[in-house]
Amino acid sequence: MRDNMVFSSLDNMNRRSFIKTAAAAALATTAFPHAGLAEAPRKGGALRLGLNGGSSADTLDPTQLIGTFSINVSRQVYNTLIEIGDDGKPAPELAASWEASDGNKRWILNLRSGVQFHNGKTFDAEDVKYSLGLHFGDKTKSKAKGLVADIAEVRVASPTQVEILLKSPNPDMDYVLSDLHFAMVPAGFADWPRAIGTGPFKLTTFQSGVRAVAARNETYWRSDRGHVDTVETLVINDATARISALQGGSVHIVNGIDYKIAPLLKKDPRAYLVVTEGKQHFSLPMDATKEPFTNPDIVLALKHAIDREQMVKLLMAGYGRVGNDHPIAAGDPSFNPNIAQRAYDPDKARFHLKKAGKSDLAVELHVAPVAFEQAVNTAELFAQSAKSAGISIAIKREPDDGYWSDVWLKKPWVASFWAGRPSASMMFSSVYASDAPWNETHWKNESFDRKLTESRSFADPAKRREIYFELQQMIHDDCPTVVPAFASWIDAARKEVKGFVPNPNFLLSDHRVAERVWLST
Repeated sequence: MRDNMVFSSLDNMNRRSFIKTAAAAALATTAFPHAGLAEAPRKGGALRLGLNGGSSADTLDPTQLIGTFSINVSRQVYNTLIEIGDDGKPAPELAASWEASDGNKRWILNLRSGVQFHNGKTFDAEDVKYSLGLHFGDKTKSKAKGLVADIAEVRVASPTQVEILLKSPNPDMDYVLSDLHFAMVPAGFADWPRAIGTGPFKLTTFQSGVRAVAARNETYWRSDRGHVDTVETLVINDATARISALQGGSVHIVNGIDYKIAPLLKKDPRAYLVVTEGKQHFSLPMDATKEPFTNPDIVLALKHAIDREQMVKLLMAGYGRVGNDHPIAAGDPSFNPNIAQRAYDPDKARFHLKKAGKSDLAVELHVAPVAFEQAVNTAELFAQSAKSAGISIAIKREPDDGYWSDVWLKKPWVASFWAGRPSASMMFSSVYASDAPWNETHWKNESFDRKLTESRSFADPAKRREIYFELQQMIHDDCPTVVPAFASWIDAARKEVKGFVPNPNFLLSDHRVAERVWLST
């Protein structure tokens, strides 16, 4: 399993030598071949990816996308209206341009002409109306419905122009439309195993939890992307197996490099690392509707019982930063620097246990390696540090397959991770609003919801930022989740892969790596 490459017993670690290695890794510069960026892309070749996050529940239904494997394959096949550029800002994709009016309640999108779906149909405004309509309304089961809940109507102004009318203002609608779930499909299409899109590759094979194969779309509208002839994407959930596949040459690119292995792999002449400093964070959400997590003091006791500094130093090898129980990264323009950092404090944890009427506490934490890199070891570290506070944490090891469908959102306390979102508003709407489809704590706070809605009414970014500060404080204080760390994404590629650069929005060049890279041989 993935944790064969990590420390199964924290007490057996040589901490001094490991921290020395971690410090060296932290000082090292991001490793990717800048020389490859100056080369002209080479057409041809068969690209092979070895990715984690695959399971038998995988689907290419845009409303249900979850997990690295299916998300990456969806990016190969589909386009969205807007993408997030390497500078972190919205950039045109199928929408060539856009503008907002009426206080950000009316958005006009001018669509790119001459784009064809894989079945030969010309992309037009009716496809946009249908594709977005999959995500809102009473009957939708879309994972992203919270992001578009305020859409009142999508109007077809012409074959190449769409008008989106909102119930309330949203100054971040361009960021919203970049979300990977809002993939464009032909109007009326629902045969998801076939996955017809406008993307750089046409799907030929899709086996949930196993593999996917796609061939270059010869009519792709972008001449600067889609260089290889074929892409084969293999599910390799085990970290050891992914590294072996990369080093052995059976795959060209892998994701989810174990933090302690990264400095060693960096020295391998056959490969290089692509380190992305983004908004990824780990979380340990508790179900606010289940005992004992209905008690705020129990939650606070747990938040003070984890040694975050030790986690970052010992488990993340310098590729992480301490978290503070809210989802906004320090590099985000909306980050609230005024929230006091929550520290490991067993005495304070005991204080809150006593307020809850308890002298000790026994709880169960469900984890799986697929939840995030070092998830199992994080649970072990948490259990170890919590003992000093009189808290016993039983670790329930779950299988990778089915974790996101059968454990996450269902068990009272689990391990999870978030890539973050391009804007703070999107992050709050996706996970923390009462009606958010991915509200992993089942936390409902009317004041939070009201302030989030209020923030969208301000055209002035400074005023929105003030409210975002308040929302972060509310999550930090009241939401039953532990956010122990923010983490870099670490991908790796063989030397013959060129053009692989980080994108701050997500790992694997915002999952667009297959269309961006080429092979030198």
